[in-house]
Amino acid sequence: MFAEDLKSYIKAGQPLIYVTALELPRAAYSIETICKSLNGEGYPFHEWKVTTGWDGTGSGDDPAEVFDWIDKFDDNSVCLLYNFHGFIGENPDMPTVQNFIDGYARWKGIRPRTVIVLSPIYKVAPEFERLFLSVPYELPTPVQIEEIVDVVTNEWVEQGLFSGWESDDDKRRVIANAGGMTENEVENALALSMIKTKTSVDPKIIMSEKAKILESSGVLEYTPFDGDMSSVGGLQLLKEWLIRRKNVIFDPRSKDFGIANPKGVFLLGPPGTGKSLTAKCIAQEFGLPLIKFDMSKVFSKFVGSSEERMRMVFNQIESLAPAVLWVDEIEKAMAGASGGGEQDSGVSKRVYGQMITWMEERSKDKLIYIVATANSIQGLPAPLLRRFDEVFWADLPTQANREEILEIHLTKRGKEMPSKSSVGKVVSLMQGFSGAEIEKVVDAALVDAFADDPDSPILKGNHLEVAASAIVPQARLNREEIESSRTWAFGRCKEAQEGEPVRLDNINIDKMNLMASRRVSLN
Repeated sequence: MFAEDLKSYIKAGQPLIYVTALELPRAAYSIETICKSLNGEGYPFHEWKVTTGWDGTGSGDDPAEVFDWIDKFDDNSVCLLYNFHGFIGENPDMPTVQNFIDGYARWKGIRPRTVIVLSPIYKVAPEFERLFLSVPYELPTPVQIEEIVDVVTNEWVEQGLFSGWESDDDKRRVIANAGGMTENEVENALALSMIKTKTSVDPKIIMSEKAKILESSGVLEYTPFDGDMSSVGGLQLLKEWLIRRKNVIFDPRSKDFGIANPKGVFLLGPPGTGKSLTAKCIAQEFGLPLIKFDMSKVFSKFVGSSEERMRMVFNQIESLAPAVLWVDEIEKAMAGASGGGEQDSGVSKRVYGQMITWMEERSKDKLIYIVATANSIQGLPAPLLRRFDEVFWADLPTQANREEILEIHLTKRGKEMPSKSSVGKVVSLMQGFSGAEIEKVVDAALVDAFADDPDSPILKGNHLEVAASAIVPQARLNREEIESSRTWAFGRCKEAQEGEPVRLDNINIDKMNLMASRRVSLN
């Protein structure tokens, strides 16, 4: 916990502490309360703001004089500097930097002091970045959110605006949906819900507001989804494994049996084989919100900014628990981590290190189920894969799976499967197709069927056959890459589906008979 950690760091004589917080007023109040509680133990407290100087007196408001004042204070003083990052971040004032470096030696030795910098962002010049201990200020916990909700709604009850919760479940969902929001954001979302509904607090409105907040970060995105595992064709072994895991995860007796919260699952396979759809279905099946994490957007042109953005993102992610965290195409974000990272001054390698460390050390009490997907083995560092409960290889669908996927997409569009003989032809023509390419076949066939007879369009097997024959699958274009990934996955990954892998050396591309005329006889 933040309070206990900060007290321990102060008592241990840590000279420089950097606290990052999304909500400065609440963080400042917490730090001030913690520090003043130590006054009686010989730790005097002082605070500095550029507008009011030291302790609100107007004295020492010049940033250049800050260090002289700190040295004048009693030993073991705790000095809080508000928004000092502007003087020690990018292009800092070098005398200020040197003062910090010199001060560190004094405050750790003959003149013990603890200097706390409080800022919404982490900006420290590389010259002395390692002197600071970075301590993120946590967003409100579920217990604290419940307290915020109670204060606001009780006030509304007294004013006759709110008649109370319709059910305990509604209140529980509001508290869960508000996870990852600041105190001010929670209060604003509650007020907006009351304005829109007139008399109640709607959990959906709270979630909608949180989605907007996450999107504004440019890194995290709330992804609603209404489907379930029946939306995924094939991948039977993966789906069975996930259902078994779900039954264990959400059974309270599992904790008593010694089972810890799960780490997550890694899905590897060619593009279009249902990995992203499965990630969405996992969240729906588990009954948890799905948060998409775009790691590539973390990287910044400023060296050091990417690392701090990752620190803040991880802090925010943990505040969203319980949730499913979806990291799509993770191999692209990790591209520079498996090499030397020279092209980006080693930023990708350091960010990768942060990711690995967080996955290993994150709170075991908070359920963040990570689903990572990758299309290629290129750029995937081996230590990353060990941070998951299991790694699955999602191969191209077998003949039986292609038929299942075809039926899913036809049913989704309100269409029936064609005759058995026609289905067999279509499925055969789609050898080597991914699920996404099978969906393209269905869409193209519907267009042809409508174009042939707009007044009474009927989808027939011939339309599907022609549509399938017109597509050259990626499996033929990228055969070598898929074969290489298959070879790598053998013995390293669990198979996501049953059956022998689809052969890629005999994909049917002889379309002369079907393509002689784009028009098809529908007799």
